[in-house]
Amino acid sequence: MNTKRPLIWLLASYLAGIGVFQLPLPLVYGGSISLLIVVLWWLFQKKAPKQRFYNYYFLLLLPFLFVTGYLLMNHQIKVPPGDNRFTIKTNAVAEGVISLVEENDNYTRITLKNSKLELEDNNYTNLKLLVYAEEGKPYIIGNKVYVTGTVIKFTKASNPGQFNEYLYYKSKKYDYKFYADSAVITDTRTSSYYQTLYTIRKQLTGIYYKLLPEKNAGVLTAMMLGDTSYLEEDIKELYRENGISHILAISGLHISLLGLTLYKIFRKLHMPLFLATAITLFFLYSYGILTGFSVSTNRAVVMMTVYMAAVLAGRTYDLLSGTAASALIILLRSPLDITSAGFLLSFGAVIGIGTVYPALSKALLKEKKNEQKRISPNMKMSSRESLKRIYEETMVYLWNNILIQTLLSSLSAQLILLPVLLWFFYEIPVYSPLVNLLIIPVSSLLTILAFLAVLIGCVSIPAGVFLMGGVNYILVFYEAVCRLGANLPGKSILTGRPGILTIASFLILLILFTRCNKQKGRRISLFLMIPMLLIFIPHPVNNLQVTFLDVGQGDGIVMQLPGKTTLMIDGGSSSVKKLSKYRLEPFLKYKGIRIIDYAIVTHGDADHYSGVLEFLEEDYKGSVRIKNLLLPGVDLKDETYTNLIKKARALGVRVSVLNTGDALSLEDVSIKCLWPGNDFESGTDKNSHSIVLSLKYGEFDMLLTGDLEGEGEERIIEQITQSGSMVTALNGYEVLKVAHHGSKYSTSSEFLKAVSPLYSIISCGIDNSYGHPHEETVTRLLESGSQILKTTESGAVTIITDGKSMKMEEWLR
Repeated sequence: MNTKRPLIWLLASYLAGIGVFQLPLPLVYGGSISLLIVVLWWLFQKKAPKQRFYNYYFLLLLPFLFVTGYLLMNHQIKVPPGDNRFTIKTNAVAEGVISLVEENDNYTRITLKNSKLELEDNNYTNLKLLVYAEEGKPYIIGNKVYVTGTVIKFTKASNPGQFNEYLYYKSKKYDYKFYADSAVITDTRTSSYYQTLYTIRKQLTGIYYKLLPEKNAGVLTAMMLGDTSYLEEDIKELYRENGISHILAISGLHISLLGLTLYKIFRKLHMPLFLATAITLFFLYSYGILTGFSVSTNRAVVMMTVYMAAVLAGRTYDLLSGTAASALIILLRSPLDITSAGFLLSFGAVIGIGTVYPALSKALLKEKKNEQKRISPNMKMSSRESLKRIYEETMVYLWNNILIQTLLSSLSAQLILLPVLLWFFYEIPVYSPLVNLLIIPVSSLLTILAFLAVLIGCVSIPAGVFLMGGVNYILVFYEAVCRLGANLPGKSILTGRPGILTIASFLILLILFTRCNKQKGRRISLFLMIPMLLIFIPHPVNNLQVTFLDVGQGDGIVMQLPGKTTLMIDGGSSSVKKLSKYRLEPFLKYKGIRIIDYAIVTHGDADHYSGVLEFLEEDYKGSVRIKNLLLPGVDLKDETYTNLIKKARALGVRVSVLNTGDALSLEDVSIKCLWPGNDFESGTDKNSHSIVLSLKYGEFDMLLTGDLEGEGEERIIEQITQSGSMVTALNGYEVLKVAHHGSKYSTSSEFLKAVSPLYSIISCGIDNSYGHPHEETVTRLLESGSQILKTTESGAVTIITDGKSMKMEEWLR
């Protein structure tokens, strides 16, 4: 057993407790007690060496940390006490102490701790609220404020790939967000220390914006102060595409440069070791608070603290032990951080450098031998030969000690972070190692110049401006490199989210690679890289997968046919803005889909096409492309249709129409259009000419109805019931997409009798103004014997079938 790194054992035990948070409490207690008994027996058995307890006493902490992880995780994921009092939002009043103030051009946001929330006649205390308050009003940390307005629940991810606002803010221990109509300061007491740091942060932000162009000022504010609210969206996306988002976070580099520089200065001034260490750590802690103490900042500060404590105690610093200590401290404060991309990326990079880098170096680089000839003092060389020899040795040093090491460090971090990147972002930035090779070496210089520019600028403004000019040129260089990478062919490989077994297989191969190169380099082990990378290559689906997305008040259906063909039937919402960006594209990337072969808009209501239109906009910057656009076969002179056709043709998208009798036969899947008829005149009612599609795959049948009602519904009944009908679902449909979000004016009893659906899926928004689904429709569906699934309750509903059997998955369940 390895006793060199007990902190790793302690962290592993705590993580195990977090991992089993869903188990019953008695089972967890029983397991912990059993583990404690085994440890005690092993430590104190008669034949045990005398030094065993001294060497392994830390094992006694394992059961306690296991239980602690379990209890803290369950405590943090607990539903806030007022949740059952309202659905999404309600009027409320609250009072609490300001612990954080955030201001930018778009909003003023304050955090209230130890808050009391009043909902109707009920009071809930000790809450943490995120309050969007009146702009321009002075809010001071430590003040107590009384606010009236609307309390809102954080949004849970109801679709695969969607950002989980609820989980993100839960990890930061927020309970609700609150939009204040009015705010009154009831206690003017302040927290001088925290308010001073906030003031310094505002002043530094102002200095950056005075000395730099607005775009680069936003980048530097993110890098140096941890505030991404000023960062332009296209720059953020550009950095992410090139795999250098880590540059925008407070990193160990910033903390190390700051801490070590201050420490060295204090020691040069003959300050006592303990005092120099204490002042340096206090400064780093203050810098952490000033920058918002993100996960990466927290990690760096704790690791620097462990390093300086090791120096103070005269002990050797161990990178992996410092990393484990930092992770344990962060997760003790917030176990849910284990689910965040920031935590996994920050710690993964350090672990990669600490474990994969040595193995990669041994496998790729030859062991250094004293083969280089030294220049002997007695060796006679001409000045020209001496300069040539010095130049050659300098180039060899730069190549071996800077470029190669930087490249291998970047590769090591990228390699271990690959499953994390694919889990959260679904694609591999191909040129990331090369971009990092150009970016990382100058990041130290940027950090130093940025700090010096502010410090020297306080004494001499021209000198500060001069130094900040260097920062500006580096940021311009960063952007130029990223734009070059973004314009290269094959800039990314979209894989979709990998499965748990795929990630486990990758990690096993990676561990095997590091073990092969632990003692000495074995280049043959590099062949393990091939299956490690090939394992993430996506495979075409071999069945039919249909997902009814939760798009709020609207419709959005994505079909993946056996093979590689993808269809989208509708994609719009009247309640979710920027639907393509926040729900449709994230889902498609989650599934590894970049091309929509057929986008079918059933009719011209915005809640059925708004997201599709966003994909066709000229300024759309995403990666999803549509090949064919299919519209209802009616008079298309309506502005909605002419706009869609114009934008589609401008992008080279083929436009066609669907009428009764038209069919698509793709990958053993038959999709027939039942409505609208060629002779149908809908007038101004767009719902009446909604495209109706009947899908058949083997023994599986599904009916998609758009917003069908009235005459169209009657014609469908005729088609299904008449003898010799083109509709093949003679025994009823397995799945019905309920028309018009469950409106009482559609889905009649006669229609349900003809269709006879086993499952009925209703797509609508929570607390929508239309009251969908109407009670009358729900009653008719239940009376027909159909099982109802609503996107408001189930989130995205996915049906997977091989044409014989069917499996249904509900994302929120």
